Amino acid sequence: MSLWRQLTYGLRSLMNRAKHDRDVAEEVEQYFEEAEAAWRSRGLSAKDARRAARLEAGTMAVAKERVNSYGWENTARSFLSDLRFAGRQLLKHKVFTATATLTLALGIGANAAIFTVIQSVLLSPLPYKNADKLAVLQTHWTNSGHTKVGVTGPDGVDVRDQAKSLEAVSLYSGGNLGVQLRDHSVYTVVTFVDANFARVFSLQPIAGRLLTDGDAHHAALVSEEFARDHFGSTQAAVGQMLQVENEPVEIVGVLPGNFDFPAQTRVWEAFPLRPESEERTAFNYKAVARLRSSATFQTAETELLGISRRLETAYPGANRNKQILARPVHEALTGDTRPTLLFLWAAVALILLIACVNVTHLQLVRAMERQRELAIRRALGSSSRQVIQPVILESLLVSLVGGAAGVLLAFPAVRVLVAMAPKELPRMNEIHLNGWVLGFTLALSVLTALASSILPALKAARVDPAETLKQDASRGMTRQGATTLRDGLVIAEVAATLVLAVGAALLLHTMMALAERDMGYQTRQLLVVDADAPAHSEQDAHRAVRQFHDIFLQLAAVPGVTQVAGIMGLPTGAYGSNGYYTVTGAGPVDVNHSPYADFSVASPGYFRAMGIPVKRGRDFSAQDTDQSPFVAVISESLAKQSFGNTDPLGKQVQCGLDSDKWMTVVGVVGDVRQDSPAANPGPTLYMPMTQHPYYGNQIHIVLRTEVQPLTVMNAVRETIARVNPFIAMRFTTMDAMVNTSIATERFRAALISSFAGVGLLLAMLGVYGTMAYTVAQRTFEIGVRMAFGAERGAILGGVLAHAAKLACYGIALGLGLSLMLARLVTSMLVGVRPTDPISLCVASLLLLLTALAAALAPGWRATHVDPMVALRSA
Repeated sequence: MSLWRQLTYGLRSLMNRAKHDRDVAEEVEQYFEEAEAAWRSRGLSAKDARRAARLEAGTMAVAKERVNSYGWENTARSFLSDLRFAGRQLLKHKVFTATATLTLALGIGANAAIFTVIQSVLLSPLPYKNADKLAVLQTHWTNSGHTKVGVTGPDGVDVRDQAKSLEAVSLYSGGNLGVQLRDHSVYTVVTFVDANFARVFSLQPIAGRLLTDGDAHHAALVSEEFARDHFGSTQAAVGQMLQVENEPVEIVGVLPGNFDFPAQTRVWEAFPLRPESEERTAFNYKAVARLRSSATFQTAETELLGISRRLETAYPGANRNKQILARPVHEALTGDTRPTLLFLWAAVALILLIACVNVTHLQLVRAMERQRELAIRRALGSSSRQVIQPVILESLLVSLVGGAAGVLLAFPAVRVLVAMAPKELPRMNEIHLNGWVLGFTLALSVLTALASSILPALKAARVDPAETLKQDASRGMTRQGATTLRDGLVIAEVAATLVLAVGAALLLHTMMALAERDMGYQTRQLLVVDADAPAHSEQDAHRAVRQFHDIFLQLAAVPGVTQVAGIMGLPTGAYGSNGYYTVTGAGPVDVNHSPYADFSVASPGYFRAMGIPVKRGRDFSAQDTDQSPFVAVISESLAKQSFGNTDPLGKQVQCGLDSDKWMTVVGVVGDVRQDSPAANPGPTLYMPMTQHPYYGNQIHIVLRTEVQPLTVMNAVRETIARVNPFIAMRFTTMDAMVNTSIATERFRAALISSFAGVGLLLAMLGVYGTMAYTVAQRTFEIGVRMAFGAERGAILGGVLAHAAKLACYGIALGLGLSLMLARLVTSMLVGVRPTDPISLCVASLLLLLTALAAALAPGWRATHVDPMVALRSA
């Protein structure tokens, strides 16, 4: 029979079972008639011929059964029959079904939620044309191993001119800036780009045109969102004027809303192709490039290595040991978040493993209850496949229902993840459930079904009817192997949960350590204002500094405000600078040997407002103007780094921030943690705003208050607007900024703690199930013991001791696994060792208490067994 005829015949038989049965009956009857005729032709009587045919083929019923065992449709019919039977069994045992389904829903839902984030952030292609050909240029120092995202202006130009494997190279810079519109100012991300930027990304505007090299400092592109928010429509935005840094520019085009590079950019202002900075030690630019269609990243890297060597030969001072690299844009965008996301995925995979163990345990308990049923089926002639298939199908149904419930749980879980995620998480607006996630969830459900049904199915296949029918669970007459297997699953569950609990304890201990760290300044009662006064020329910058001086005086008079100051380079803030410096008596700046420091530009009173102690000398004063000798204040780390035990006051310091003038050290202040509580205090060089006005127009204003900081926000806003209504402002508090700086650490700790909580719940269910079933098995034994005078305390103690023993075995195994995996979390810990004894002890004690709490209810029921009832029911 051809494949097509087999297929169509099978479909007809499935759709019309009655006709199929009639056809089979007719076919079997015809076969027997022909067989009898054949035997009669050999000389047998009709009776003997009928008997011979029956001996050869069996009874009519057996023959029909044999015919029905052939063909794919009969296999499908058997499968559907077992599937219906499995569904009826699950409906009959509602407690088992609900418990197993909810258990898997937690594990599968958590995995689906995390996979949604991973798929959207790490796996899905970037929404750019030929995104696999986009590269970010980085600078790497071969002597130190340090890598910096970005290039110097001259290096970028040389790469653009010499690299044949790169089709286009664009330099850009920018950040949060104030943008002045017709009647108001807004804070937004502004990126200064050259005309090659559109070529790199193959951009097409939805209104207007793209930038040309002749547009430098005169034109800008805006995002679709910016155009609609401020001008009503994309077409209406074209031709409008705005000001950036007091420089008027015309909007010549609008980019589509799905373009977001660099992240959160809303305005792209045109800059010239040749960068304004000619310093090969000033990394003022980032660079993005497009590879030619025939080029690969390997060929580009080889070519850039040759260019780097030529530049090192041409500029041995500035380019010594410097190598320019090309890194895929996708990798550059997601590289920092990859370890955290994969770590979280490993954690939820552990949750799913615990859930699978839990469901396996539940199914083993059900299999023990079905031993007699399975034994009878084997005794009646059922094959191993016929015994195993219903067990696997039950698991498959539970897993599919659990997977569907997990998807429903994943929707709110994804929203919670996005809300909790640090703002540094890239592509957050692209995170959503999609077909890939649903496919992953379906595959995960099937794999879960197979994983959780292997042991129950194997036990079902090995059922010995004779031995099983002799056993009596109600009298404790079961094989020791069954108890050992269930206990082993509980031990595995406790061990896996302990790994999660240890990870959570370490991360929570890290958060406690960060919260207790001395930042070097006082964060409480401190209002912070991001303030950007438009300035383009030197005259504008001096005017902005004078305006801020007036603003500080007026803000000091606001009720509730005690101290006011300004700073470019606020700890955990968005603005700052750093670089090499030299001190009195040293030669020219050598980037390979000169010391490195953070640079900050501050107003008088800044250290007092922040609570940074002045250790020696003085603060800046009103006498430190651009007409007076240049001065500087240094941190203790810088003093120790450059002057050792020598008194630094009166010494000379020079840096390349904006002037080559030597500055006299007039004060030494305490160290601060510049980036976050996780950062170590480092050297900082402070300079007065009046002497460095180019860095004094975009600052943070810090206000020490006697009241809740945000309660004076409106008064502060009105005061600043009276002085200059075009100063763009944003408000926050120092506490909020510090908290934001450790958002990634908090994100990890919160999620791992949540996962550990789920693991503890599942472990509790596993221990409870084991103890409850053990007590039920031993009801007869317990009744006998109590009839002979056993104390209730002894009965309860025995149950709790068994639970404690399992927990201790699991804890020992979990501690070993935790120590083996410790290196995976080392980079995520601050002030805490991976083998921190406090964290290990807390996690172990928590698991032990969880196991005892789970065993308490079954133990309590065991102490209330009525001996007479137990003996009569046995």
